[in-house]
Amino acid sequence: YVFLIVATVIVVFVLYWFLDRNKLFHEWSHHMAKVGESYKVFVPWMVRLSLGIALLGAGTFGYFLSPVLARNDVLSFLQILLGFLLMAGFLVGPSAVAIIFLFFYALAQDMYMIGAFDMLALVFSLFILDSRRPGIDDILGIPDYTHIKPLKPYLATILRCGVGIAMAYLALYEKILNPNLSVYVVEVTNLTEVIPVSAYMWTFAAGVIELAIGVALIIGLKTRLTSVVALLVLSMSFFYFEESVTSHVTLFGILAIVFILGPGKRSVDEWLHKKLYHSK
Repeated sequence: YVFLIVATVIVVFVLYWFLDRNKLFHEWSHHMAKVGESYKVFVPWMVRLSLGIALLGAGTFGYFLSPVLARNDVLSFLQILLGFLLMAGFLVGPSAVAIIFLFFYALAQDMYMIGAFDMLALVFSLFILDSRRPGIDDILGIPDYTHIKPLKPYLATILRCGVGIAMAYLALYEKILNPNLSVYVVEVTNLTEVIPVSAYMWTFAAGVIELAIGVALIIGLKTRLTSVVALLVLSMSFFYFEESVTSHVTLFGILAIVFILGPGKRSVDEWLHKKLYHSK
């Protein structure tokens, strides 16, 4: 196992070293980043869509924000209502305030909700963005009194930290510190036949990868590349484990938005860019 870990680390670093010096890869990545930045106009709609689908799914399937919390018919109806309001772009500000209260109420019931900080970050972004467009609020001319314009430069920072904290917490809590349930999943899905190591080794490795991705997002290191890797890992896990997408749709949404916005303020990427710019 030690040999396997060392070999994997060496392969990853060699691959990164090769790509970092590959002209075609740099041209392709710059093209992707440029196209991604052109999608910034769609970010408010992406935020509302991600949150709206997640809330509709939670309300329809009868759980409260996360499958770990108990069913509540009143809260299920409220989640469906808020989901529809967000997707229609109607009363977005009050809806965002209501979701904030719901999230902290859920957090008070179970600290596992730290693993849903991606949802919290998306809700906070509604206060930073002009999130009425496209939507009924914009058509009717309903003002957005909750718009916090001074925080706009930190939008990318809030989003990448939110999803990074969620992924790092779940890696530590679910896979490294309390691995039994994850080990059971590995065993029943026969992952040990894909790579012949123990179920505990599988779980530990998955936790380390998820933790590394989370930390990289929090500090803003190779942010766009990390978001793509996270999306690929998440997509493969859904295809293999056939999990419910609605309870994780905010992860897909926020990672796509992080790719579009880039690292933002207070990031290693920003520091490296400034250092490279001044050196020239």
